[in-house]
Amino acid sequence: MALGIPILSDTTFNNFRALIFEKTGIHMRDGKQILISNRLRRRLAALGLSTYEEYYDYLTSGAAPADELHNFIDAVSTNETYFFREANHFNVLHATVLPEILSRRKHVSIWSAGCSTGEEPYTLRIVMDEHLGGIPGADAAIVGTDISTAVIRRARDGVYNERALRFVPPAVLDKYFTPAVDGLRQASPALRASVSFKVHNLFKDPPPGEPFDIIFCRNVMIYFDKATQTKLVDEIFSRALRPDGYLFIGHSESLSGFSRRFRYAASLKAPIYRLKKEGEP
Repeated sequence: MALGIPILSDTTFNNFRALIFEKTGIHMRDGKQILISNRLRRRLAALGLSTYEEYYDYLTSGAAPADELHNFIDAVSTNETYFFREANHFNVLHATVLPEILSRRKHVSIWSAGCSTGEEPYTLRIVMDEHLGGIPGADAAIVGTDISTAVIRRARDGVYNERALRFVPPAVLDKYFTPAVDGLRQASPALRASVSFKVHNLFKDPPPGEPFDIIFCRNVMIYFDKATQTKLVDEIFSRALRPDGYLFIGHSESLSGFSRRFRYAASLKAPIYRLKKEGEP
């Protein structure tokens, strides 16, 4: 320890990496040692611990309450996002995907997996409301899930700064958000009531209701190794999705080379996938 600042050794970093993988499926890559050190330092201070080794022993010895494991997961999770992120997805959703689904049924169910602080599911709700307004009897159910209790709490509160809202059109901002303190905006009561949020572990908890017409899981799989990605897509999402449903992933992600269950929907010109039909190579 230098000047009272704890040092995260290579051995303890690797122990934390294994624990993170065990509890979340997240593969913490080499080079993240400083990041983990900085994020966990607050937990040491909050618990009055002097070293990372003490904190690791506390987490794994059975002495820590369940809440501390949640605090640990909150600390190591990455949660940067904003409204209408990767806007091409929402354009395709509005112009192509929703009309196709609504031609078969009037109820649309959507799962935002790894929803962070709620920007994605609220964006989905806004797009759905704007699209469904002129279709009698049409409705949608949207659920957002994340492993972090802290970000789910923030999602339910629905309070956002200017940066998170920078791509929201002014008319939409005025319609769906109300002014809050310190220049912030809060999702309207109607908007907040129309999205369900749950704390959820993708690999340990069952899907939050199924089958889904659409699953959004964007910029989440980049934190998993290939084997974990395959498990998530081919064993979990494939079972939670309707046979004619859609899987949206991040623009920097691809299922090529590891998914046996999904095919790229090339005509949509976006990273969107559909389940393969029986017998399809």
